[in-house]
Amino acid sequence: MSAGFKEFDKLEEKINRMIAGMKALREENQKLRKELQEAKHDTSQREGEKGEIRKKIASLIELVDSIGE
Repeated sequence: MSAGFKEFDKLEEKINRMIAGMKALREENQKLRKELQEAKHDTSQREGEKGEIRKKIASLIELVDSIGE
């Protein structure tokens, strides 16, 4: 095998490793995007629940205040 072919084989091997690394990064990126979307959804849901709790507490405070009058 000539030196040219050896260099070409090394280059091909490096390119294949680089492609594999890029695929792994793409998969990790997709996974992280999905996790971020789920976290945003969970946060949004919790904020909605907090709002409902605040409304209920405000109503209870109003009820207690009206009883004391």
